[in-house]
Amino acid sequence: MASVSRLGLGARGVLSSQASARISPRVVRVAPTCSFSTSAALARSVRRANRAPARDEIRSPSAQIAQQKLNQKVTSNAINVIFPGTFVRPPWAQWPKDFSSRFAFFRTWVTVKAREAATKFAMVHSSRPRFFKRAALKTSNALAILTAKGLHRSMMEALASGDKDTIRKVCASKLALPLQATIDNRPKDKLMAWELVEYTKTWFYPTVLSHKLSPIEKSKDAPIIEQVVVAISSKQRRYQYVLGADEERKKLAGTEKEMDIIENIVIGCVVDPHTWQRDEWRIVGSMKATDPNEWKEEERLVKMVEHSEAMKR
Repeated sequence: MASVSRLGLGARGVLSSQASARISPRVVRVAPTCSFSTSAALARSVRRANRAPARDEIRSPSAQIAQQKLNQKVTSNAINVIFPGTFVRPPWAQWPKDFSSRFAFFRTWVTVKAREAATKFAMVHSSRPRFFKRAALKTSNALAILTAKGLHRSMMEALASGDKDTIRKVCASKLALPLQATIDNRPKDKLMAWELVEYTKTWFYPTVLSHKLSPIEKSKDAPIIEQVVVAISSKQRRYQYVLGADEERKKLAGTEKEMDIIENIVIGCVVDPHTWQRDEWRIVGSMKATDPNEWKEEERLVKMVEHSEAMKR
């Protein structure tokens, strides 16, 4: 069964009444005050953007302030949820064993990646002030990887040290709340430390597994959500410690633990549709690799949501 946390704001609003008996949210819950656009709505918004003049040159100061406030509201709400239909390619060992199923899964992966690339190209193209001018919106996998690695390290160090302010800055609000609660519930005399020993399997990781852009709603002035899934392979160390007289950390025997782990970190930000400037990136959460059987169910649920939204228009 696909997780509702991966079905977006619109999916939550529709599925809550149509499939709530079979679905339990895994990561966050967001009030369905707005919905992500479908691919058709995205195409229409891109066409409108191509026909429209440079709106950032004609907007009044009050309109710009209103847009900034809207972006802030979007930042605190919309990026809390992982996009519907996010495909995270699993390791080859986890692919179906028989040839026909493996080929069908491979074809699905290629189709999803092609759609992502087409959407990203349309967004980048729509940010050109003129056809032959350089696009204002730039996407970079290398920059996304550096951002994800930095945010992940900051989050883990802050969680271990109990730095709730840093948690609030680097995480989306619905992820930050339970992490802050974990810090509050931790015994005061229990000092924790986290260390990144090294990045591992560097021939294959880190790598971008998904890169999506979509307007938050059908309005031509709606902010755009950019969301990237970055797979990171690393060796990490955790331990408890006490502070000596000289404030030096002393590890408690038996508390040290090393882990070799691969994490699919989801980061998101808001893009202003007028200036094409990004807000600060934040960690939305993490997700497991896509399971072939679960993916079929998720595709069905996403199509149901898209059909429901199409009926409303």
